[in-house]
Amino acid sequence: MRFATSVVCKRFWFPAMFSLIFTAPLSASPIFGSLSNFDVVNDTGEVCHGFEIELEGLNPSDIFGTFGNPYIRYGDPTIIPTPTGTLIRYASGFGPSGWATGTPVPSGPFPQGGHQAFYPAYGGDPNYETLGGEHFGIAFNGNPTNTIYRWLLGDASGNLNPTGTNVSIPAPTWNVAPPVVPGAAPAVQAVIPALPIEQPGALFGEAIWVKVFVTESPDPMELNQLLPGNPRVPDSSDPAEVEVEWQLLQAGKGGMEELDSGLNELGNNSESITRRYEFYAYTGPYDPEGEALIEDPADDPTAVGEFLGAQNAALNLEAFAIPEAHSWILVSAAMVGMGLFARRRSSGS
Repeated sequence: MRFATSVVCKRFWFPAMFSLIFTAPLSASPIFGSLSNFDVVNDTGEVCHGFEIELEGLNPSDIFGTFGNPYIRYGDPTIIPTPTGTLIRYASGFGPSGWATGTPVPSGPFPQGGHQAFYPAYGGDPNYETLGGEHFGIAFNGNPTNTIYRWLLGDASGNLNPTGTNVSIPAPTWNVAPPVVPGAAPAVQAVIPALPIEQPGALFGEAIWVKVFVTESPDPMELNQLLPGNPRVPDSSDPAEVEVEWQLLQAGKGGMEELDSGLNELGNNSESITRRYEFYAYTGPYDPEGEALIEDPADDPTAVGEFLGAQNAALNLEAFAIPEAHSWILVSAAMVGMGLFARRRSSGS
């Protein structure tokens, strides 16, 4: 298992970048890396034998860390290029005796206390084998244009196929604006969308509830730090970390189609920001067209259903100087070269 952070480049990046841009005209520009670490419940009603994360708009070279072996039953994922981006596939082995492992259907309520759906030897839930969910994680540079999660069902011939619907856990998009005043902190915005409308001709998508907790840190976040017990991971234990108590999300419903944090300036000493999104099923009434009618759980507590999963999402921000356009070709070559070197080093570790 290999962990990395968005500042994985520091070991290789800055010496080469410095030697190339030292004499070039400079302008301040922020770069960032995203970390996504999430628990997901197997709500398919069947034993699953794999899981897919589809990142549209990103190349395999943009992925620099995953959560896998030896922490979860599926080990390390396979990273596959697609016509629109990258597919990260976790899969069970298959042999003469059938599938080697699988994620069962939950036998009871799924724990909501943290990201714990991995082996207890590494700090996970003692009942991981029968819990009915998994923990997955990826670290990447940039922003995917779309993120899709899918459980995979295995057939008797060893083929894996997506279930009929995608997983009800949206992923946030991060936006970073450079500071207006030199030396000040950049501003960061996190937008989490409602689930897309999947039924042809439908006016509304699936409604879900989301709770949001947020914290900042003067240190970069690492993928393996987005786990239970880390004080840098926000949760309900500290009221100051509660950003949104409850928010309904539903595509097609005015004002509820996304949750936008707004563009907020970070603290001057902050190098990372972490948001924990908890998702719950909407079990309240709908109108005949499919619009959710309850917008506040205080109006009807029974409208909040089972825990669907949680996403710990972090953004690592490293502001540094980049050259103006006339020397960009030279720097691009350095970036590609260092990226390939880092990738080969990661593959060999």
